[in-house]
Amino acid sequence: MFKKIYIEITNRCNLNCSFCIGNKRTNKNIKEEEFKILLDKLEGYTKYLYFHVMGEPLMHPLINKLILMASKRYFVNITTNGYLIERLDSQIPIRQLNISLHSFQLKYGKSLDKYINDIFNKTDDLVNNGTIINFRLWVGNEYKDKIIDKLNEHYKVNIGDLNKLKLSNNVFFEIEEEFIWPSYDNDYWNKDGSCRGTRDHIAILVEGTVVPCCLDSQGIINLGNIYKQNLNDIISSELFKEINLGFRHNVKVHPLCQKCNFYELRR
Repeated sequence: MFKKIYIEITNRCNLNCSFCIGNKRTNKNIKEEEFKILLDKLEGYTKYLYFHVMGEPLMHPLINKLILMASKRYFVNITTNGYLIERLDSQIPIRQLNISLHSFQLKYGKSLDKYINDIFNKTDDLVNNGTIINFRLWVGNEYKDKIIDKLNEHYKVNIGDLNKLKLSNNVFFEIEEEFIWPSYDNDYWNKDGSCRGTRDHIAILVEGTVVPCCLDSQGIINLGNIYKQNLNDIISSELFKEINLGFRHNVKVHPLCQKCNFYELRR
């Protein structure tokens, strides 16, 4: 039913990036028994799980075990800032690894050379085992040119002014504008517009709250709780159907959605 479902296995992060809205909820890692419940309840609703909402998934102490558990029934996709990439077992079945290279900052204690080389060492191994690697970068990042130079050198390409490029077999690069996180406190507002949320994906926060998309990191649009309800009951609710129908008619029904420009920017 859904192209993908985002699962927040932890809302803890090892960084404090300026572009991130930050976690305002109680820090929590998903428990193994909770994860088993999710895997059971989501079966039949999607084949693709994305370990990403708020937080850094590689912070989870059982990250490799969770990947192995999920990969028996789903294709696992992970988004990471790259700083803890050495924690990943290169032999485990990860369908796609998205790396947010705009996370790099000298204040985090690694040089750019160390940061990039650690990533290359792991991703080269992962690619050999069939993982798709997707490097992401913001247009306005202060290290953009240096990072692109590193990619050009390693993959023997010339990214130049291209926004998207296949760097090698199963390795891709994309550079995009930074979006506005949906928040009642930002200055953006537009009632007209659509979104893929509820239409091809939903997200589940670490405490079980189901939200329409991966950008509702605070659980403001609370559709229900996966541990207390079946997913079919949640997506059959009046709120879910109202939001979904609005997006199909190019109308942002919920006030939080009206404070988000992600879909317009990416489209």
